[in-house]
Parts: sequence; C-alpha cells; structure tokens
Amino acid sequence: MEQLRTYLEKAITGDKPIFGTILTGISYIMFPEKAYALASLALGIAILMDIFSKYVAISVRCGGFRKAFKKRKIFSKTLWEGTKIKLITYLSISIMVGASYRLNALPETFTPVSQFMATVVYTVLFLREFQSMLENFRDAGADVDWLLIWSKKKEKEILTKHQIDEGVEGQDYDERI
Repeated sequence: MEQLRTYLEKAITGDKPIFGTILTGISYIMFPEKAYALASLALGIAILMDIFSKYVAISVRCGGFRKAFKKRKIFSKTLWEGTKIKLITYLSISIMVGASYRLNALPETFTPVSQFMATVVYTVLFLREFQSMLENFRDAGADVDWLLIWSKKKEKEILTKHQIDEGVEGQDYDERI
C-alpha cells in the first residue's frame, strides 16, 4: 500500500501532469478523427524525409557526411532555424485545421468547410514537402526532374480545382522556407 501511495505522489507532482494535459488538449484539437491523425503522420514523414534529403544534398556538395560535419554545414544554425520555423508553422496549421473540424458542432457551420480545409491543407503541404525532398535529391545528383514536374503539376491542379492562388509560383525551396 505504501508503494502505491508513493507512486501516486510521484505521478501527480511535477511538470508531468501539466505537460500531459497540454499534449492531450492539442491532440484533442488536432486529431478530431483518425483521418486527421493519419494525414498528420504522412505530413510528418514527409518533413522527416525532406530533412534527410537536405542532409544528403549537403553532404554530396561537401564531399561526404564527415566533411559536412567537419565544415559544420549539416548542423548549421541557419539550417535548424529554417526547420524550426517550418515545424512550428505546420503544427500551428494542423491545430487550426483540427479546430475547424470542431466548428462543426455549431448548427450554422457547414461540415464541408472543415473537410475542404483538411484535404487541401494536408495535401498541399505534403506535396510541397515531397517537392522539396525531390529538389534536394536533384541537388545531390539524382535524376528526379520528371517526378518533380509531375508533383508540381498535381499541386497546381489541386489548387486550381479549389480556386486557390498558390502565391509562390516561381519561388524555389530556399525562398519558401
């Protein structure tokens, strides 16, 4: 009985309950349905692959991973700053997309609005990360221009279908982050 009391005291005190409550709240908003969680997971994988491909491109330009580490190109502050901003931005967008789903509880709100937002936002963000990854691999020497052209065409089709001005036409990856 004493062990149980000690365990409960440790579980309740400290930052862990507060941190858990915050994560639960964010999770409740971001993932109102399983589809949102799966879309976020796919986007997260795309982000990780973009980061990995950037490291590959940097290492190829520097003549290998060891040389890139020695030159401090892979762990540069500017590379991390761009990645940090992207992660915070995507997290904020995901929270807002999930919150738009919660608006469906209001009788005047249309369900298609949140479905539209989730579909367009997650699809376009995924395609942008996919394009960025392809650009990085192209910079590393891979022959992926054909796939890059296809993905940009698909992104444009989606944005045109939903009558959204993409606003970044002609910009390359470095200008977008």
